[in-house]
Amino acid sequence: MSVRRYTARDMRDAMRQVRELQGPDAVILSSRRVDGMLEVIAALDEGDQAAAPAPTVPTRAPRRERASAPEARAPRPAVPATATLPTDPEIAAMRRELCDLRSLLVQHQNASESARWAARHPLAAELVTRLTDCGFTEKLARSLAGGILEETSVESAWSRLRARLSAAIPTAQSPVLDQGGMLALVGPTGVGKTTTLARLALRQIRRMGRDSVSLVSLDRQRIGAYKQLQAFGQMAGVSVMLLENEHELAALSSRAGDGRLILIDTAGHAARDAAERRLFAQVRERIELETWLVIAATHQSMVLRQVLEAFQSSEPSALVLTKVDETEQLGETLSVLMEQRLGLIFYSDGQRMTEDFHKVDTLYLTRLALQERAHAMRAPGGARASLDGLAMNAMPASTRTPGEQGSMVLESVLPFRTPAHATA
Repeated sequence: MSVRRYTARDMRDAMRQVRELQGPDAVILSSRRVDGMLEVIAALDEGDQAAAPAPTVPTRAPRRERASAPEARAPRPAVPATATLPTDPEIAAMRRELCDLRSLLVQHQNASESARWAARHPLAAELVTRLTDCGFTEKLARSLAGGILEETSVESAWSRLRARLSAAIPTAQSPVLDQGGMLALVGPTGVGKTTTLARLALRQIRRMGRDSVSLVSLDRQRIGAYKQLQAFGQMAGVSVMLLENEHELAALSSRAGDGRLILIDTAGHAARDAAERRLFAQVRERIELETWLVIAATHQSMVLRQVLEAFQSSEPSALVLTKVDETEQLGETLSVLMEQRLGLIFYSDGQRMTEDFHKVDTLYLTRLALQERAHAMRAPGGARASLDGLAMNAMPASTRTPGEQGSMVLESVLPFRTPAHATA
């Protein structure tokens, strides 16, 4: 914005000066009498200033140069035509007020457009309001509610919207659990990678036996990470290995396949560190390795977007969503998941090892996100074995005491069942 001060005999003379120097789009901000002359302050927006005509400078007849005055022939510094006087505090305050007024006008215009749209589409507006109250973004809510006819009843419209939302959640299928191979879990610190690894191991043991699973830890940063996984391995009857680096995975690749699954636990990294490290980038050409990204439903949408973008360097093929029971607005998380390509394969909604770990059920997650907990039901599944039962079967019968045969509490289970200690 260009602000200039003019001095004239009267307002007509001031207006003429403003038009000549700043164009017809200039706005007079103030005027006052100073020593018998009229002082006017005018402003012109930068966009309008580019289109304003250049001021006309009256041409004068060339004067004869004097030979006795060589300093007169020296070139004078050019003064730009748009030079302005130094801005005083009053003008600066007035400029800020104009900017604030423009922002208010833009907000008022947007609100008026939203009100007009709501008046034309009352049913869609009601659906959008309910979705945004559940944490979904307004853009996604309008996209989902836009194609529903206004003549539809509210109950029928909400049912169609629920079906659309359930179908829009990306899902993934992976044959690695059935065919065997190497599967690594990556993700930021504290999302539950080690707990998810143990849950996957229990699921595989229940389906194919203990000899079908091996556990590997690459986490040398977190204190007690390997010991926690080792305690679980001893209890479940599966082998656990601690590797120095990613290159040692090449020696294990020959054991994978034919139904044998090698589950790899990794150290947690911040988003910016994960983008720089490029996990497994040096060994992917030598071994077949699949990675799943573990994310928490408790993350804010902005943090979740950063995590998804940063861990693209690890080339994940699926997502595991944890802590579904701890989030207040699951719609915020689902909105982010529907913006990207990775599909959801498993999710957890509690601290119990097997009962609270499930294959993806988009309708159940949709009902939870829509705060329909009374109607939320998971798809029926098979019988779930408890961790204590697996631990009992892993111990020889001769070593069990009568009290242990009835009920047994293992201290190694506590890190997985107590939320305050589950840091992986």
